[in-house]
Order: sequence, then structure tokens, then C-alpha cells
Amino acid sequence: MKNDDERGGRVDPQDLLLRTDWNAVEHCCPDVAPATPVILRELLDEDPRVQGSAFRELAEALTRGNVFYTATAPAARYVAAILGDPRTLAPVTDRSTHEEYDLGPQTPFPLRVGLLTWLGDTAVDAIGQQERPFGDEEDLDAFLDLAPELCEAVRPFLAAGSPEVREAALGALLPLLRLPALADRVPALRDQVRAAALGDGPHRFRAIDTLYAWGEDVTPLL
Repeated sequence: MKNDDERGGRVDPQDLLLRTDWNAVEHCCPDVAPATPVILRELLDEDPRVQGSAFRELAEALTRGNVFYTATAPAARYVAAILGDPRTLAPVTDRSTHEEYDLGPQTPFPLRVGLLTWLGDTAVDAIGQQERPFGDEEDLDAFLDLAPELCEAVRPFLAAGSPEVREAALGALLPLLRLPALADRVPALRDQVRAAALGDGPHRFRAIDTLYAWGEDVTPLL
């Protein structure tokens, strides 16, 4: 579902919130977790504690158990649309009170890093489920159809911000680049993917998987 108010390939997140029929989609736990638009709005709250809680709800309600729900794709569009918002630079934590009691305090991380990581992990799950989806195939396809839009939203962060933001952006982009819909982006990013596959960064194996999906011989890398 495209908005009428997209300019230059960018989606207006507020417009997306208003135009999406949230009553027609659901996440995993409508009787327990907040409604999807509430979660999404609170990602940009002025209080980092509220933002961290919303980020935890995003992961738990929209992709719980690696299942794709009717609300997953529109939520992913919104997350991609807010990546450049300065409020996503807020340092947050996403441990519940119970988890902090068991595991101790969590080191804060920029919300932008968390959102990029969520998009990347969700893309990995989606690609891995193409043949045997967990949940309705239509919900999975709705997310995969967003690949070009997600790519355009994530790509600027490959060369912007802190090293951890750049690393998270790479982790989000690599699985998307395996999809045929992004074949036209491959030539411009091939060298960067090869460099990641040859390096020792946290997304090395995602880069190797991407090269393999492109038909390259990755035996020497393994």
C-alpha cells in the first residue's frame, strides 16, 4: 500500500500512521500488547524509557516466534520511514524489569541501531521462510514486497552516523540484497558485500550468504 504523500521515494511516517487501516491488521497478542499504532508512535516518544519499551513491544508483538502477522509489513514500513528521525538516536534499553532483575542492567544502545537490527533480523527470517512460512504466506509476501523501499531507507546509513549504525545498516541490507527484486542494486554494492565477507565483522556470514545467493563461489571464504 503506497501513500499519496511519498516524495522522492520517501514515506511520510505520520501520513503512514494516519492512512493505514490498523483495525484491519493485527500483531500476535492483541489482548496483551498495545495496539500496533501505539507501539509505533511511542518509538518517537520524548522519554527514552518509553522508546525502549516500545522497541521491546515491536519485537515481541510484530515478529514473535518468527511469525509474520498482518501488521508486520505496515509496521516495517513505518520503522524504515523514521530511521532518519533524530529521536531514533536516543540511547535506550529494551530489557523488562524482570529481565534486569535476572540479568542486571543493560548497556544502552541507540534506538536507530535497534530498529536497523530488527529490520535485518526480520528480513533474514522472511527469506528463510519463503518455502515454508510460519504463519500466513500473504503476510510474509507483504513484507518481502517492501524490499526495494526498505533498501532505499537503509542504504544511506551505510556511510552515515556512528560505526555501530553503519554496521547495523549493513546487517539490515545484506539479506534484502539476496532478493531478485533488488538485482539492480547489486553492482553498486558488490564490492562492499565482498569486503564484509572477507572481514571479521558481525555480519560476515550474512555477507557470505548474499554472495552465494548471487551465484558466487564462496568456498574459499568458508
